[in-house]
Amino acid sequence: MSPRILVIDDEPALRRTLERALKSLHFEVVTAGDPDLAYSMLGESDIDLVLLDLHLPQISGDALFLALVRRWPRLRDRVILMTGDTFAEKDHWPRELLSCPILLKPFTLETLGKAVRAALAAAAAAEGGRRASNGHG
Repeated sequence: MSPRILVIDDEPALRRTLERALKSLHFEVVTAGDPDLAYSMLGESDIDLVLLDLHLPQISGDALFLALVRRWPRLRDRVILMTGDTFAEKDHWPRELLSCPILLKPFTLETLGKAVRAALAAAAAAEGGRRASNGHG
């Protein structure tokens, strides 16, 4: 089964473009234009990775990230931030947010694919390490 990716972005055209691009790379993709729909989708199905726009009209992406990982701790290593703002990182961000990869818009299909594969591999390695340290590996 292919990894399932949730794209959270308020721009419908960009959501559709990312959905097509990720499907062409053989990922399952669901999209949400707002935090409420994202919460609903995360509550209803397993998501392996989240692509999260940092600039949403309803809530900032950094605040949404923190809310998501508090509710679903498994997502902590499974979020890629997206932004067109080259100075997106904030001094006040916690370590868990600073460790997220950031895709600067616009990005290429190749850059997207590399970032998604790297994030999935890192998340799998981190999960394996946590299981091993808990005596379950």
